[in-house]
Amino acid sequence: MTTPTNYIATWFYKESKEDASFYPQAGKRGDSALVHSIYMQIQVPFFTTFRHYHPNDKLLFFSNLDQFPDYLERLFKELQIETVCLPYLCIPPEGWYGAWRNQFYLYDILRYMEKRMQADDTLLVCDADCLCMRPLEQLFSDTRKHGSALYDASDRPDLSVNGITLKEMTDIYNDCYGEAKNPEIKEELVHYYGGEFISLRGDVVAQINEAYPALWNYNLERFAANRPKLNEEAHFLSVVATKLHIHNNIANQYVKRLWTYPKYNTVEKGDEQLAVWHLPYEKKRGLYLLYKHFVNHPAFDDEEAFRKKASAYTGVPTVTLGKRIRDFYTILLLKIKDKCIY
Repeated sequence: MTTPTNYIATWFYKESKEDASFYPQAGKRGDSALVHSIYMQIQVPFFTTFRHYHPNDKLLFFSNLDQFPDYLERLFKELQIETVCLPYLCIPPEGWYGAWRNQFYLYDILRYMEKRMQADDTLLVCDADCLCMRPLEQLFSDTRKHGSALYDASDRPDLSVNGITLKEMTDIYNDCYGEAKNPEIKEELVHYYGGEFISLRGDVVAQINEAYPALWNYNLERFAANRPKLNEEAHFLSVVATKLHIHNNIANQYVKRLWTYPKYNTVEKGDEQLAVWHLPYEKKRGLYLLYKHFVNHPAFDDEEAFRKKASAYTGVPTVTLGKRIRDFYTILLLKIKDKCIY
């Protein structure tokens, strides 16, 4: 009997001028050289930290590209990262939504992984603006036991999440599957499961893939009729999870969206103890500085020293004056670099 495999994956889909959408955190369209460089650079701290805490697990990088900057090629070789060149077949039609048009690439990844995974294997698909700060063996154990470990990012039913509220998502769910017409079924709001951190057992990957096409086709019909629809991959995950009766917030004990934006900071004392820091605001700031730190030496022996450096650069748990100053100069240099590119 073979030992189940734990897969850890992230991805980058490079958009063309024709299919580019807007990326608010980068402030640019997906076909810009700046967006490309930012997303290439954050792979360095992502894979360095995940490999450090998972020396024996299988790490994968999915992309529609088959060549990468020299520093990434070196990193992948040194850390034994497998790259998978995968076309984007689940791409939504033009005009679908103004931002993040590349997000449905997740479902191409799931279709690929279904063919590769055994039923008891686990797959963590994680956004690249994350740092692994502690081992995730318990997460994989939880995933193997429960079938999934999801990050529940639900909030108020009337709060719009990327263009749609939880109540509207529930209406779409009921309309798609006809469950609102069944008086025996108690209506429950769809939970919003964040797409930045999804851990699935192999057999559950197959179940999601089986359920996905019907929901996709239904949303294409809504799009053609100019009706509200599910706009991004996490909306689809949330509705499919509801249909498959997958309800949990297991991943919330391992990860959190740690916004360090001056006008919106979600970091609380104790968040620094999380196994994974998700740092969407830090792509051009703390994660860029960690890229500079690791690019030629993707390893660290002193975990406590790294934690202090990561904390200082990213503002977890505290955004210090020193970080604000570093951020100012880092962004200034990136603006200058961006102007030079163009």
